[in-house]
Amino acid sequence: MVIPWSETEFQFTEKHQARPAAGILTVNDRVCALGAGAGEVFGILDIGRGRWPYQTQWNWGGGAGDSSTGEQVGIQTGGKWNDGTGFTENGIFVNGRLHKLSEDLEWHYDWDDPMQPWRVRSADRSFNLTLVPIHDRHATISLGVLSNEVHQVFGHWSGSVPDGAGGSLTVDGIFGFAEEARARW
Repeated sequence: MVIPWSETEFQFTEKHQARPAAGILTVNDRVCALGAGAGEVFGILDIGRGRWPYQTQWNWGGGAGDSSTGEQVGIQTGGKWNDGTGFTENGIFVNGRLHKLSEDLEWHYDWDDPMQPWRVRSADRSFNLTLVPIHDRHATISLGVLSNEVHQVFGHWSGSVPDGAGGSLTVDGIFGFAEEARARW
């Protein structure tokens, strides 16, 4: 997706959610196999390039796991940075197939209390998920006129998403994340 804010400001972004992954994680002398028979593991590839406005905010969220009926579901949500452009980065992957969500999603959370549930919904509630955080990665960089602050929470998504064929899928406790970032750069 490319967002053209002005003649000189734009952002190109690709978000590859729910990518099956496998590998080995080594921490000190402990070795742990991931994926490929050692349990389901997913990765995300986030690619972006552009020239941003000086001050901006964004939301981003994602996750992957199985629906209550066994379909593999990937979640891709975003907002704020593209509001008013007519474009969204929202979509649901069902068994590896992307189903675009063209409308802006409503985000409800408390910046000052990020460990409370984060809710992301469509206006018609066909997309209606809640993330219950288990960890908040809060980071702040302040260099005077340049700064960045983010709350990136990790936890479990539950609720319902469109299945791409006019129905819905229920997810309960799939692992994922949500964030808000505020930047001046």
